[in-house]
Amino acid sequence: MEKFEKDGKSRKSSLWWKDLKEVWDSEGWGRNFEDRVEWKVGNGNDIYFWEDMWLGSDALKKVFPRLFSLCLVKDAKVVELGSWSAGVWVWHLAWRRPLFLWEKLLVEQLRQALLSVMMVLGEEDRWVWKGVGLHFSVSSAYSLVRRDRVADSSPVFGKLWRCKVAPSVLFTAWRVLENRIATRANLVRRGVVVDCSLCCLCEKGGRALPSLVFRV
Repeated sequence: MEKFEKDGKSRKSSLWWKDLKEVWDSEGWGRNFEDRVEWKVGNGNDIYFWEDMWLGSDALKKVFPRLFSLCLVKDAKVVELGSWSAGVWVWHLAWRRPLFLWEKLLVEQLRQALLSVMMVLGEEDRWVWKGVGLHFSVSSAYSLVRRDRVADSSPVFGKLWRCKVAPSVLFTAWRVLENRIATRANLVRRGVVVDCSLCCLCEKGGRALPSLVFRV
């Protein structure tokens, strides 16, 4: 299981995740994977209670900023803020000082929200696609990235993904075939201001990237 940080790195880094994240961001498929996926709680070992989006549409530290500022452990995992008692999960929320009345009301709101959480002993936390509930995987992300693309139905793409080369090489080849490299022409099409939209190799416009690459 992977979790991407704001800087684009994952807590359990891998070449496939890094390359997929790079393509995802560069092609504008969302600010990050959390735009499309959400956590499904299992044992709570992988989910950060305050920082991750696992309960509702935003991180709890944004929904309850006052409580986040008062909590004892800001980077606590879900599993660290509760325990099993007679087969029932019981939350143990601790604060660094006694709470005012209005702060206790916030805690009650948080506890009401936590009632919807179904902890599952022995089952790992996992990503699922928002609105679908299907298990998230790298292959399913590829399918989402590639869907509705007529070009991907070509046999060349099937051969490409079976090549035993570095993931970065595969993605570069895919981006060339899909004309997704940040050439001057592509930057102009995306609204980026450049000094000149002509090809830097032939100083002409209108040339498709794949034809230029294979010609070279």
